[in-house]
Amino acid sequence: MKESKFKILVPTDFSEQSNLALHQAIHFAEITKSQVTLLYVLHEKKGILGNIFNKQQTQMFDDAIEEKLQEQSKQYREKHNLSIDYKLVHSTSIHSAILKHSIEGAFSIIIMGKGSIYENGVELPSIGSNTAKVVRHAKIPVITVGNSRHSTSIKSILLPLDLTKETRQKVGWGAKVAKIFGAEVILFSAIWGSNNTEVKLKIETQMKQAVSVLTKQGIKCKSAIIESKSDNNLTPIINRYIDKNPNLDLAIIMTQQENDFTEFFLGSSATEFIRSVNLPVLSVVPRELDQIVLGL
Repeated sequence: MKESKFKILVPTDFSEQSNLALHQAIHFAEITKSQVTLLYVLHEKKGILGNIFNKQQTQMFDDAIEEKLQEQSKQYREKHNLSIDYKLVHSTSIHSAILKHSIEGAFSIIIMGKGSIYENGVELPSIGSNTAKVVRHAKIPVITVGNSRHSTSIKSILLPLDLTKETRQKVGWGAKVAKIFGAEVILFSAIWGSNNTEVKLKIETQMKQAVSVLTKQGIKCKSAIIESKSDNNLTPIINRYIDKNPNLDLAIIMTQQENDFTEFFLGSSATEFIRSVNLPVLSVVPRELDQIVLGL
């Protein structure tokens, strides 16, 4: 089957995080020779608030946004010699408009800022409601980028493993991304709280199998299993590992999984991980392996 052209959708509101997401998308596009589309969703207010501006004022606002989109897309198009276009849409729901456009435009991936909150000048771990909803409901992979860290290159990929059946897909995605960027894969898992000897044995077996799969494909990889008695889930353990390994460029997670021995990245757990982690995160919805396409 002939694969379609890789297309990247970048929702923007011209914030610093949106610009960082665009920079991340530009790097991906340079490697994959893909199309980038900037999407601005103008949030239309409901009820009486929707009648504050007249048609002329609304058109002036639209024109100002389109001028900014045109300026930004032209700047990066000329600087990086890439195909970059833009789209302005009106909607009463920002995340719904992003999801709808991602489907209608047959995009391969969404790259967006995760949202930021500051307190006394210090950035707090956060994820905006629109970003959280896009991650949870998107039918295509989503990369979230925060202010504190974005990757100009993808040389080291963190692949957290658990005991859900979708781990096989996660390894498949790790292999695909690693091949595109010539990156190393770091397989990571942990034993915590009430996890018993049987679970530890299963994780070790799974880890060996994943290393074997990646190595046979010529992908450089290494593994780490950390035991913790003071934690009751995987997220804080991963965060400590990331802090100790600043060379990591990207983490890959699944956003919906069926329960098995552990519950990890199921719904709100995925949101919590993205909110707290100091690393760009590629979130993927599990599906049949023969349906997985990453544009190459």
